[in-house]
Amino acid sequence: MDFSRANLTGANLSVADLTGAILKDANLTHADFSFANLSGADLTGANLTGLTPLQKADLQKRGAILD
Repeated sequence: MDFSRANLTGANLSVADLTGAILKDANLTHADFSFANLSGADLTGANLTGLTPLQKADLQKRGAILD
């Protein structure tokens, strides 16, 4: 799935399977990734405004690529 540059502001992605998804440069302001499967998801350059450093670390722990 390629969501490059998509505007997903406030999206509820809490249980989405985003395995291998491309979210480069997407606007993910205040998006909810609570339990999403992020294995190999590429969030390079994505706007993650609203996420704490701990939440960003959790995304990486679950396999997301942030930078």
